[in-house]
Amino acid sequence: MAIGVVIALLILAYSYPGLMVAGRIVLVSIFIFILFEWFLLYRIAHQLTARRQVFSRLSLGDDQEITYEASNLSRYNLNVEIVDELPYQLQLRNFKFGSRLKSGQVLTYRYVIRPLVRGAYSFGNLHIYASIPLISLIERRITVSADEEVVVIPSIIQMKKYELEIFARTASLSGIRRVRSIGEDDEFEHIRSYQQGDNIRSINWKATSRKNAPMINQFQNTRSQMVYCIIDKGRSMKMPFDGLTLLDYAINTALVISNIVLKKYDRAGLVTFSDKIGKIVAAENTPHQLGFISQHLYNQTTGFKESNYELLFYTLQNQLRRRSVLLFFTNFEHLYDLDRNIEYFKALNRRHLMVIIFFINTELIATGEMKTNKVSDIYLKTFAERTLIEKERILDKLKHLGIQCILTKPENLSIGVINKYLEIKAKRMR
Repeated sequence: MAIGVVIALLILAYSYPGLMVAGRIVLVSIFIFILFEWFLLYRIAHQLTARRQVFSRLSLGDDQEITYEASNLSRYNLNVEIVDELPYQLQLRNFKFGSRLKSGQVLTYRYVIRPLVRGAYSFGNLHIYASIPLISLIERRITVSADEEVVVIPSIIQMKKYELEIFARTASLSGIRRVRSIGEDDEFEHIRSYQQGDNIRSINWKATSRKNAPMINQFQNTRSQMVYCIIDKGRSMKMPFDGLTLLDYAINTALVISNIVLKKYDRAGLVTFSDKIGKIVAAENTPHQLGFISQHLYNQTTGFKESNYELLFYTLQNQLRRRSVLLFFTNFEHLYDLDRNIEYFKALNRRHLMVIIFFINTELIATGEMKTNKVSDIYLKTFAERTLIEKERILDKLKHLGIQCILTKPENLSIGVINKYLEIKAKRMR
């Protein structure tokens, strides 16, 4: 704008020669202000600082904050704009923020990110662009070295959230169902003195004769049950919903349910497969088991290959010698996909307690409910409805064969699996 005024004055000077002097005075004044602002910014450059605060581990698919702090230690008020070199996975190419920063003031800015890809995220430098208010003819860029690398892992936030809810009275508010325990506890814990109201059928007569007083066997709920999360990494799990693939949803839920299994004193394990067997973590209940499972889940990826259920069947036959609960995360779009592998599921269900978990396509639900205005809309709506009916047929067939199953929306996956596990525990299903 200042240069525009100079140009206008110099053009008008052809008709009004007296304006030539005014134009030159304005031009010289601009250069003086530029030199003055450059001198001030050069002096105070080291008095402007900025830093970034971000957790070293971020949770996949959850909203998390990055905090920025900019400090002005100089005697002057400044206009400040900060640009961060964010990781390419976030796809934020024009991220910046700024404000008027008074002398001695500290500016705090919080920004929410939602990582959608597991892996290492590299943050770069912070660039501060500073100028003097009322002048603002030039800006000085000050680069603050802030290189750091963080990792995005399966969601710890969801794991902690559901851990707190499942052991709290507020669990029902999030959709977790309390299932009434059926029958009596069946695993021996210790012998104690008889108290009024105890079941006389549990009296230990040998201990009673030795102590010369009624003694009773104390039982507890079954522990040390082996629970395996089996995750299909085939092409059917590549389907994206709300930025995450079905595999990502399964990985987050596997970490959540493994933590709850360990808290319930059962043993948690992991098996991943696609066209070949991936990771196998034997079911244990040790202090480091959850860390082992999280570490193996971190690197899991899916491709476009067909899953080999036959290989999975023979692997589980050889590896799992004891009857276990198998939480099988997969996806079937057509009844044909189930029919050609149903014999493997029936055989596994005879030896173990199998729970097949597959997904509803939420976008098809919206398509099936849309209003039709033309022939192409009718075709899409009919196709969506037929596909949803196909999912219900798959569900009915699994139930008819006596195989436990869950048909769920991706966003409700964790709640559905937790409820099924609690039901298995309460009903003492083996």
